[in-house]
Amino acid sequence: MVTRWSPDTCSCVIEYDDDIILTNVVNRCPFHSGLAADTAVFNTLMDENPRKNKAYQAILDNGPNTIYDLQADGNRTIKNGITISWAWSGTAPNRVLTLTLTGGGITLTTAQKNAINSRLNTLFGTGKAVLA
Repeated sequence: MVTRWSPDTCSCVIEYDDDIILTNVVNRCPFHSGLAADTAVFNTLMDENPRKNKAYQAILDNGPNTIYDLQADGNRTIKNGITISWAWSGTAPNRVLTLTLTGGGITLTTAQKNAINSRLNTLFGTGKAVLA
């Protein structure tokens, strides 16, 4: 069976089979149009797309308790009024994900930002995801 998928980080559309092997690139967004091979588009999307969600989790796991609420099941959720926004910069396949925390009167110290950025570097490689 072929699955059609579009990430929430760009407007590319790809199709892949049950083994998650690329079968077709239906649409290349402007950010990924410079990648020559369909496999390069697929591999870049498989690298970039989970980065945003994993980076959100890294912020929750490594940030101060002033940015999250602890749920009954032990999971952390961003406090009401605080937003994590994200933006990409650079050229594929080397785009950088920059995340920003705003609202809720939150101001992270340099040490808190460094702790989160250190975890992001460990997860994705130095500089591939950055908390501004």
